[in-house]
Amino acid sequence: MPRRSFFRKLLHTRQTIVCWPALMLLANLFCPPLLVAAEEESGPAKLFAIDTTLEVTMTGPWEALESNEDHQGAYPARIEYRDEQGQAVQLNMTVERRGIKRQEACRYPPLKLRFEKEAVKGTTFRGQKSIKMVTHCDKGNRFDQYYVLEMLIYRMYNLLTDYSFRVRPLQVNYVDSSDGKSVDNRFAFLIEDDGDLAKRNGLKKLNVTRIGVGQLEPEMSGLFSLFQYMIGNVDWAALQGPDHKDECCHNVKLIGPEPLQAGDFAIPVPYDFDSAGLVDAEYAVPPNGLPITAVTQRLYRGYCLHNGTLEAARQQLLAREGDFLALIASETRLQPGSKKKATAFLEKFFETAKNPKRFQSYIIERCRK
Repeated sequence: MPRRSFFRKLLHTRQTIVCWPALMLLANLFCPPLLVAAEEESGPAKLFAIDTTLEVTMTGPWEALESNEDHQGAYPARIEYRDEQGQAVQLNMTVERRGIKRQEACRYPPLKLRFEKEAVKGTTFRGQKSIKMVTHCDKGNRFDQYYVLEMLIYRMYNLLTDYSFRVRPLQVNYVDSSDGKSVDNRFAFLIEDDGDLAKRNGLKKLNVTRIGVGQLEPEMSGLFSLFQYMIGNVDWAALQGPDHKDECCHNVKLIGPEPLQAGDFAIPVPYDFDSAGLVDAEYAVPPNGLPITAVTQRLYRGYCLHNGTLEAARQQLLAREGDFLALIASETRLQPGSKKKATAFLEKFFETAKNPKRFQSYIIERCRK
């Protein structure tokens, strides 16, 4: 089967190998990965296997990290928690600042947590070496609201496709290592590693500097672009990095077969949604050169090449309207005002999606060549 045909089939089918009890002898021959997996899962659930809030204490030099903006290196730190089995766990790690826009806008920047492989064996964090952590950015409850909404955007995309980043919410007690005193207790969330995302989908993380629009998988690109329009996010680039020389892309990760050969497709996976209109963070502004003045103004930035896939993407989003709204309504960390505003923003999109003329005018005819 040609690679393109195989890859397209991979996108639209999920094959599950089932080892029936009566055929356990054959299972030993044909399903050994499942048996190994069962042994690995005998401990606490893996970090992104469940979505309940993990309460943790993180001890580190938070005041130094906050004040020393020029230091981009790693600081020693520690995380403590009780897993779902009630077992107390303490892990050493390092933390470092990450991000571009949020480093400039946030008093408490997003972090990258790094672990030694041996240290996390048998724990909730097993298999994790480097994890992105979204913090509360600054003082004030409104910042918690921003990042709860951002976490929900990840979960909305999870409902649409497995080609999406999983997230895990945290409630973090920050203890400064200089004096052992608690300095804050705030909401945060962790984002799945891009290599792990690719691996669980049987693909590879693609390390390329740029890619052609014709190399993007059409169906997933249509869904990706329409989803970005739904949440009001224009802060992304799926073909190259922002400086035209950095690793591709901007707020998008590409996964696919490696090496990417003629006839192969790459799948764009979105992340970093704090500039979305659905979040409406006070520091978020549209990128220069776009014909909008606020992130709450929607602008479709998908490619005309993928217009033929938009009807299927539209139907996928319409089918999930109730689920998306339920995510917002059931989120106890969101204040009533935040729920009302976010719900109204999504409902406005669905009004457009249900109106063929408006969908044609606002989306299909606004595509990029």
